[in-house]
Amino acid sequence: MTLAVVVATESVGGAVAGDPASTAELVYGTAGPTLLRRLLDQLASLNVHETHVITRPETAAALRKDGCEPGDRAGEAGPGVVESHDLAMDLREIARLAGTAREPMLILHGDLVMSDEQMARLVHDSKPPALALVAGRRPGREPVRPLARTKGGHVVSAGSRHHQVTDPDAEFRGALRLAPQVAGRLAVTARELAGLVGGLPEAEPIRTLGVRPEGLDRFVDNEAVAAERALRTVSVGTGFGGTPPRGDDVPALLLVGLVRSGVRVAARPVRDLVCDRVLTAEQVSAARAAVEAVDEDEVRLDAAVKGNDGFFTTYAVSTYSRYLARWAARRQLTPNMVTCMSMGVAVVAAVWFSDGSRLGMVLGGLLLYFAFVLDCVDGQLARYTRQFSTLGAWLDATFDRAKEYVVYAGLAMGSTAAAATSFVHAGDVWALAAAALILQTVRHMIDFAFEGARVRTPAAAPPRVPLADLDDSALDPAPGSGAPPARRSGGLGHLAMWLSARTEKIGGLRWAKKIVILPIGERFALISITAALFNAKVTFLSLLIWGSLATAYTLTGRVLRSLAR
Repeated sequence: MTLAVVVATESVGGAVAGDPASTAELVYGTAGPTLLRRLLDQLASLNVHETHVITRPETAAALRKDGCEPGDRAGEAGPGVVESHDLAMDLREIARLAGTAREPMLILHGDLVMSDEQMARLVHDSKPPALALVAGRRPGREPVRPLARTKGGHVVSAGSRHHQVTDPDAEFRGALRLAPQVAGRLAVTARELAGLVGGLPEAEPIRTLGVRPEGLDRFVDNEAVAAERALRTVSVGTGFGGTPPRGDDVPALLLVGLVRSGVRVAARPVRDLVCDRVLTAEQVSAARAAVEAVDEDEVRLDAAVKGNDGFFTTYAVSTYSRYLARWAARRQLTPNMVTCMSMGVAVVAAVWFSDGSRLGMVLGGLLLYFAFVLDCVDGQLARYTRQFSTLGAWLDATFDRAKEYVVYAGLAMGSTAAAATSFVHAGDVWALAAAALILQTVRHMIDFAFEGARVRTPAAAPPRVPLADLDDSALDPAPGSGAPPARRSGGLGHLAMWLSARTEKIGGLRWAKKIVILPIGERFALISITAALFNAKVTFLSLLIWGSLATAYTLTGRVLRSLAR
């Protein structure tokens, strides 16, 4: 279950503060639902039924008429539309909800237009304790959204009309997700903000290091500047521009409060999908065009492919395996089913290897390749359909080992079963098979033992800065601030880690590092090719030679990394 809080307090573009008109009355399309109705339907489709809509009294009746009573509609107890008179009441209501929350919380603007896939990612992304949707700041453009600075995938400084950001590099898109463990911190932050909002002065929300260039991007939240801005051309992932918000930005204030209270907030980029606030009919049209221009299924399918796979997997499997994953999903196959199919194909490959004929070796090599393809498909299918389980992870890891070892047995049996005059015949290679099995087991032991023994130093807690401070200079220093870099001790270990990080940026060396460690894709390819072209003896010798090199390389790297810690 997930709890959603939707803040629908913004006035429609062209309306003045206090006008009963609101963005809840903007319609998505000619005869489509209102923006708020669409947002609530998206949440309901993802089983987010406990939704609280915070709005002003003058617009509450219109929202209820539109059926925006999520708790009642789902047959569950819930306030549905919550009437709030001002920003302080908005924050106190969020503090009340967060204080009793036992499930993840979403905090969204009621005027958000979001791709279905982006909403699904927001709801299902449970890894970080807190996350905010952001988009890169385009140089030379005057943004109309709150700004932020990110570092290492986290928001290290956030801005509002009362808080400045030093050298921002991102725009906050008005969507937050918080895990239950930070709900208490959210409640405290919201209550503190509620007590401060009446006394916080307007701030210059951006600070640069050195000379301020003319025409630098600024976020200014007032009607005078808003009236002078023209609607910008729609651009997927970079926002629709134009009219800035007029009301108080609750999600932005909460983001500032969370960051300044020491919560590590992950910065999730919008990228190819759409997530932005719209305040005028023109912006709604632009937003809808942007949503319809994106093939969300293709984006989701591309995201199902791991970005750090080995060379063979990336170029010989993943180029088409994603489409097999989609085919399997449409036929309601589960990842565990595909994992078992992969194991079954590997067993059939081992049977053909044991035949002791050239045809058997070729067919065994082809079947082993397809067993590996299915091994990739099961993970891609899990990510594509968002079906993750402990059983699935265990089956995948166990069957990977089992497939490899049953193939070893099939090759050894086929070598002795082959005719003495056949090139496939290599005599008794059971000793080589046992040696290859032991070597691979040792490699796995090294990897698992290192991961288990690593001392994971928790990230240093971000500094806490009072919410009444307009300046963010006490937060993480921005690049070029002149702050001294963290001191690092010397030594061979640090040199090795520095070289490893540098070579990751060079394409050829990066792939060479991935190939030399002989990952599972390269191992299965090596077995398939050498078995089909030569015999089991060549296969096992190749595995032993390459595997020994990979073991030495990996073990050296593990030792050097251990010395550097």
